[in-house]
Amino acid sequence: MFVYVSNRPSLDLLGTLKWRRDVPEEQLHVPGDLSTWSAGSSLGIEVTAGPAELDQVRQAREALYRVVSAVRAGQAPVAPDVALLNRLAAGPGPRLQLRADGTVSRTSSVEQLLGALVRDALDLLAGPDLARVKDCSNARCTRLYVDVSRASSRRWCGMAECGNVAKVAAFRARQRS
Repeated sequence: MFVYVSNRPSLDLLGTLKWRRDVPEEQLHVPGDLSTWSAGSSLGIEVTAGPAELDQVRQAREALYRVVSAVRAGQAPVAPDVALLNRLAAGPGPRLQLRADGTVSRTSSVEQLLGALVRDALDLLAGPDLARVKDCSNARCTRLYVDVSRASSRRWCGMAECGNVAKVAAFRARQRS
């Protein structure tokens, strides 16, 4: 269900609302979706959320999307978004615990998860990778990703959802002509 193609967990969170420009498709429908997304992300954090906390995640996600978009466009983000993200970034991070078998568990509250995600985004905004953040070439897609390809030539957020669709459409167009 979830794809993690952005090369940054904060950008992967932004991708949980797809197709923002036309018919937005929410992927975080119920609190369990957040748990699934978080555990599968590169953070690998186990989190339990309720409906109010899921709403908090969605609000933070949208503030984060607006801030990243503004900064990329050379504009100042709006003050309420800045205040929310700064508050979340100042909080504690996830709890790491060494298990008896030598593996590590990562658990957190929703607030701690958001803190880790916002800190990742702020690190992105302050660092050299910001210049490598791209929009997917699919006109409908609103996912952002860090292009880590050697030639900086990546065009799609991911081949499964956008790249293959575009390539199949181009192939069919060539076949018709």
